[in-house]
Amino acid sequence: MQKTQISIDSEIGALNAVMVHRPGREIENMTPASAAEVLYDDILNLQLAEREHDQLTGVLRRVADVYEFEDLLRDALADQHMKGLLVDELVKLYGCEELAQELKDTEDAALAAQLFQGTPMRKDSLEKFLNPLRHAIPPLPNAFFTRDAVMAVNESVIIGSMAFKARFAEALLLKAIFKYHDKIRSDGFYFDGTASTSEKITIEGGDLLVLREDLIMIGHSERTTTRGIDTLMRAIAEKGGVENFVVVEIPKSRATIHLDMIFTMVDRDRCVVFSPLITGMHKCRAFHVRYEQQRVKRIVEYPGVLEALRTQGLDLKPIPCGGDNELRQEREQWSSGANFFAMAPGHIIGFEHNQATAEELAKSGFEIVSADRLISEDLSLEPGQPTLVTMHGSELSRGGGGCRCMTMPLNRNPVNW
Repeated sequence: MQKTQISIDSEIGALNAVMVHRPGREIENMTPASAAEVLYDDILNLQLAEREHDQLTGVLRRVADVYEFEDLLRDALADQHMKGLLVDELVKLYGCEELAQELKDTEDAALAAQLFQGTPMRKDSLEKFLNPLRHAIPPLPNAFFTRDAVMAVNESVIIGSMAFKARFAEALLLKAIFKYHDKIRSDGFYFDGTASTSEKITIEGGDLLVLREDLIMIGHSERTTTRGIDTLMRAIAEKGGVENFVVVEIPKSRATIHLDMIFTMVDRDRCVVFSPLITGMHKCRAFHVRYEQQRVKRIVEYPGVLEALRTQGLDLKPIPCGGDNELRQEREQWSSGANFFAMAPGHIIGFEHNQATAEELAKSGFEIVSADRLISEDLSLEPGQPTLVTMHGSELSRGGGGCRCMTMPLNRNPVNW
């Protein structure tokens, strides 16, 4: 692995490096009874999920270096000091300190896999025998959504402060990678959510969009609190580089768990949106928060997201997820129809089953190319030709996220605005 410098100053800059995680046995270690505990509505079929995810990585490898979360963790575990610290944090989190030494003695690759798949609970006491849980350290079926527990802004990193305990371990694993992996360079952490002691401070990556090097948009959602937003904005402003933030108040519901489920950038001047909440009668309120000399200078409320962004010099054309039909809008938003990942300005990847959204993108000048064709025919994405790459995703989307959720960009080229 070559050394990678964290550098993310937009949502759309040409992608150079990205981190993903291929779903593994942790998916099969989830049962109908345990699904709700790990924030799922249903259980997934691993073989289908793997095939779909392989399409995603196949497309990404056409344009960038693709790093696997588990491989990065394995590499980081070679640092024995870090390995000991990580194990101690995990066993303390789940109250299984008796497993610490065994885990520390486990070979690095095997331990990396086990930390995703889960550590079975030994039923060697009455308390454990009667415990309905199967794992002392639970599996991480949400780990393929690599965006949520880690973020990058410019050259620095943010470790998420997760809203639910089911995802705490992901943040710990990612902190270990971004702090100790010798091939990933950054200017350090803006904020380490694993060190937070307040339940009122939560912040997740689906709620943070880097629009420009000087402008960040943050969603106030069921997963990201106002205190978490204040804490993060202050940390970023104190380190320098960003003074303008647009905060969007979104409904606290399962369909809109994060901001990127209703708004994603797809080009310099275009975004895909869930119209009812961005341009419709019930559009979300937005607030421009301006920092000066590391303090809040002013907060101004706007009736909508696009209006707030216009005041910051970002005039965007909204492309409606699901078109203009309310039924299609709701159905396709639920299946991540507004959640796209940009590989370069105008070059995006999304799920093929959101057909009405694809039709709207085609009306806006996007060429539609299937992931299978792009990979098998060794096609190139042409600069200046907006292109939507469509991938299979009916199984992955049942996990509650889309292509942006499944990708953590590490390095992008600056955008010529």
